[in-house]
Amino acid sequence: MSFRTRHPLYLFAIAFAFATSSFASDSVVIVLDDSGSMNEKMSGGIKRIEAAKNAIKIVLRQFSPETKVGLLLLNGDRAKQHWAIPLEHLSVSQATRRVESVVADGATPLGERMREAADALLKQREQQIYGTYRLLIVTDGEANDAKMLAQYLPDVLSRGLMVDAIGVDMKQYHSLATRVHTYRRADDPVALSRAVQEVFAEKTDSSVSDAQEDYSLLQAFDDETAKEALFALSKPNNSPIVGFAIPTESSVPMALPSTVSTGVPSAKQSTSVSSVLRTAIATFFNCMLGLVIFVIVIVAMLSKSKHNRRPRR
Repeated sequence: MSFRTRHPLYLFAIAFAFATSSFASDSVVIVLDDSGSMNEKMSGGIKRIEAAKNAIKIVLRQFSPETKVGLLLLNGDRAKQHWAIPLEHLSVSQATRRVESVVADGATPLGERMREAADALLKQREQQIYGTYRLLIVTDGEANDAKMLAQYLPDVLSRGLMVDAIGVDMKQYHSLATRVHTYRRADDPVALSRAVQEVFAEKTDSSVSDAQEDYSLLQAFDDETAKEALFALSKPNNSPIVGFAIPTESSVPMALPSTVSTGVPSAKQSTSVSSVLRTAIATFFNCMLGLVIFVIVIVAMLSKSKHNRRPRR
């Protein structure tokens, strides 16, 4: 008798937790660039910081009550460790007032704030494993701590956190464009508002039909492999971000040429992050494997229940 046959309730419990939103809770952190350059005006005459604040205020009203939301500033609210909105369930009115009070002034310590945001999400995941953990970076320029960003970003991605970035009114693509899960350009207030909303409108779960189509893939795994995968999924790495060491600053190019208009990384970039990509792909595969197993178990149990209820002739 196989592991999957002997422990159907174990599989069902984990599957149900991954596959249903009642068990899961979303946690998102928006890292907002409040550096001095955000005071520059976009098309239409509105300052970048004001356009960003308006976009964030709109999306705050669209989050479900179960979502935990945090807003981390690059410079402001030093007394609160730069958290304009701590990562918690929203009070929309209070959160809106805090967004409105944001003032742009200072540098762009993007690497350090990204690490702080990721640590907060990992701490949240330590308490509640199931759900979506997303980090959105809204910025109009490159990091002043580029070396720190280069060290921390691969570690953040390897933990299975979703990282999105929006380049605000930039003349060229941000260096994050080919290094995060999604990147959007926003050259005017309308595009910026749309970009922020699109990030949080994305779905990260798979449908039951997709799981049924992928069922044949599971047949290649033996019982021991399936067992180890399930246990690995139950214990993700939630320890603080420490960063991956890089040999030299020049070996990890951080800026894209202004002529680049696609999201395709160069060969040199692909080589420098190949190990990170392998880790990220492995993490994604493990998560999808667990989700597929869970959904299949649920479908199987429902099918069996329906069969048992069928009247005998």
